[in-house]
Amino acid sequence: MATFHPTLWGDYFLTHQPQSSGQQPQMRERMEVLLEQLVSLRFYLLRKNRYDVSSDVFNKFQDREGDFFESDTNSLLSLYSAAHMRTKGEQVLDKAIYFTKKHLLGALVHLESPFVEEVSSALLTPPFRRVRILEARSYIPCYEKEATRNEAILELAKLNFNILQLHFCEELKEVTLWWQKLKVGPNLSFIRDRIVETYFWINGTSYNRKYSYSRIIATKITAFMTIIDDILDTYGSTEESMQLAEAINRWDEGAVDVLPEYMKDIYLYLLETFHSFEEHLGPEKSYRVVYLKESAISVNVDIFHEKSYSLFKKLVQAYTAELKWRDEKYVPKKISEHLEVSTISIGTAVVACAFFVGMDDINAETFNWLSSETKLLKSFAIFVRLTNDMASTEREQQGVHCASTIQSYMKEHETTKYDACEKIKELIENSWNDILKHYLELIDQPMVVPQIILDLSRTVDNMYKHTDAYTNSETIKDTIRMLFVDPME
Repeated sequence: MATFHPTLWGDYFLTHQPQSSGQQPQMRERMEVLLEQLVSLRFYLLRKNRYDVSSDVFNKFQDREGDFFESDTNSLLSLYSAAHMRTKGEQVLDKAIYFTKKHLLGALVHLESPFVEEVSSALLTPPFRRVRILEARSYIPCYEKEATRNEAILELAKLNFNILQLHFCEELKEVTLWWQKLKVGPNLSFIRDRIVETYFWINGTSYNRKYSYSRIIATKITAFMTIIDDILDTYGSTEESMQLAEAINRWDEGAVDVLPEYMKDIYLYLLETFHSFEEHLGPEKSYRVVYLKESAISVNVDIFHEKSYSLFKKLVQAYTAELKWRDEKYVPKKISEHLEVSTISIGTAVVACAFFVGMDDINAETFNWLSSETKLLKSFAIFVRLTNDMASTEREQQGVHCASTIQSYMKEHETTKYDACEKIKELIENSWNDILKHYLELIDQPMVVPQIILDLSRTVDNMYKHTDAYTNSETIKDTIRMLFVDPME
């Protein structure tokens, strides 16, 4: 006869009592918290990868008065990060930012390391707004402190960064040699000697190794923009500045005769540098330099006397327009009037085009798109101009300088400088939200096109967050050292 062991459960289920009604709301609240965190993470990742999902999913986490439910700090941080993927007019995300920021600030005193550093960093710069290479470099030592870290992944991350760093240093060597050939240091001491900082800025936009030549081109073009800006803005007389503008508009070696002596080498080196781009790209791709130098663009500003300019020529014409403002002590009556010129003089279209010139996955359609007044480029230019003015206006207004957008806003609205600055900050946020909106909507260009525009915006935010770090580069010296000098141990 078979024998079987007795029941394993006995009378367990006879004595089982269901959870009390008091525990059920706690479970529901915990489920809501976890669900909110999951929704926040998925929303963040989808929008980060250009899936324009609706923000309506966050409505269910609000009560009837429109307030968000209380959550733990992790969930608050997830919601805070997700909400910063907002575009203009998404009120539920505006409310989420206000709610989470208030509670995260209040929670800081109770948090421990390393989580307190993570929250503080997010409050300073939301994750999506950070420069990607700096974020990657900063995260590695944080990951190293985690108890659940994977040693193989950690070692691979350090090795990968060190290899990238060596490659960056080779690029820095090339652009530094190019810069020294111009002998900016001893001969042109009035110019900001910032070639390393320029490369740092450009590297923050795209650090992918396959875009190495794009970084070289963009660094050289940005360096020339700095030279021309410093000549027209701080050193050259109005007459000399107009002579430089004339020479650039002519774009031939014969135009050197109209220039003062100190400008001649700069001008010839500008022509030589553009020619080197054409030679490097070869006959099949050299047409791209034409878009940077000679593509026709409509200009609807009365102060320009011709109907079309190349991107680079158009930039210089905007510089000379601002010179006229300066000499006549003219303050544009409206900020919109100011932006018609100053969104050109800030040079965003030129830098973006410089990036695309050196990329293999770009075609003529992209340059035609770049030559038109697209919403993404317009929002990008406004963001950069306003951000720049907020950081540099104090320094610039101490000398002889044209009025900034802040002075125009003060004049238009008859308000104080403080109120004007507060409004400019609001306009900066609006333009950032517009950048994100158009970044999500742009589907007829290669992915790298909107990505470069977005990443350029991130680097601008980083460079001008507290001061004009490009001009006052001591403020970013340690960051540059971390990225290009100190290897990861």
